[in-house]
Amino acid sequence: MKTRRNFITKLGSLAALLALSSSKNMAVAGGTAPSGKPDEMNGKFFHVVFFWLINEDPATSEKFLAELRKFIDHVDLIKTKHIGSPADTNREVIDNTYSFSLILSFDSKKEQDLYQ
Repeated sequence: MKTRRNFITKLGSLAALLALSSSKNMAVAGGTAPSGKPDEMNGKFFHVVFFWLINEDPATSEKFLAELRKFIDHVDLIKTKHIGSPADTNREVIDNTYSFSLILSFDSKKEQDLYQ
């Protein structure tokens, strides 16, 4: 399990770096990508986190989500935010053992550092 988590952590870091490098190619004004489709995650620096809850009963999950939302809703530096759960997929290459994912975007690494 530790190896899988390390892989997911590294994958999240890679996704953030790719998003950072590709954000130069996105049209930020108007909120659309070059494809013409809405670009909901249009920040310049992305922070990706995966959470594994020890106890995943509905009450614990609801409390965790409420606290997470309350926390990120009070951080003015966050440009965009997304809380997700694993997709219902069944392929060997997909790790869907995490409970929730969090993707935040910021206008700069400096703002993400202040958030941290």
